[in-house]
Amino acid sequence: MGTGISDLFKSIGATVVIEGGQTMNPSTEDIVKAIEEANAETIIILPNNKNIIMAAQQAKDVVSEQVIVIPSKTVPQGMSALLAFNPALEAQDNDHAMTEALSHVKTGQITYAVRDTVIDGLEIANGDFMGIDEGKIKVKSKEKLQAAKDLLLEMIDEESEIITIIYGEDASQNEVDELAKFCNAQFEDAEVELHNGNQPLYSFIFSIE
Repeated sequence: MGTGISDLFKSIGATVVIEGGQTMNPSTEDIVKAIEEANAETIIILPNNKNIIMAAQQAKDVVSEQVIVIPSKTVPQGMSALLAFNPALEAQDNDHAMTEALSHVKTGQITYAVRDTVIDGLEIANGDFMGIDEGKIKVKSKEKLQAAKDLLLEMIDEESEIITIIYGEDASQNEVDELAKFCNAQFEDAEVELHNGNQPLYSFIFSIE
């Protein structure tokens, strides 16, 4: 979900974007309709969510077109795979290159807790901001920006070259500016990119390459 994320994918080559999210995953039928809308001999699907991969595989089985499902589980993985696409290559070569690209990116997410809980040894209270690294909660904070900074410190190492920050609908411009300033000061050798994803649920999505 997020108009900015949809626009971002289209700007780097996607033909059709199905808007979904954690609580409104597209059905096999939705994906079949998108395949028909794309009107191509070969279709490459980027699920960008582990819960959609099976529906994409099912859609592949019921259409006549050649369909390749790249098992992307996050938005950053999908972006990395799409950027690896080369129209000059054969379908199977693109399948290999785009799948290989998934391993070159790390995904971080900042969201908030809706109830008190204990996850991965962390006591989390309703309203706390949580920093998720590759699907595991690594940090928590009462403050959104603090959670974001702590997560980036966890994720980024000497090999990190590009930090992409996709900010959500609840992130203010001041918060985005402060986070960019933090990244530029803390990780001088890395390039920092900012995109307005306008996504709900996740204040920030980080792509680390």
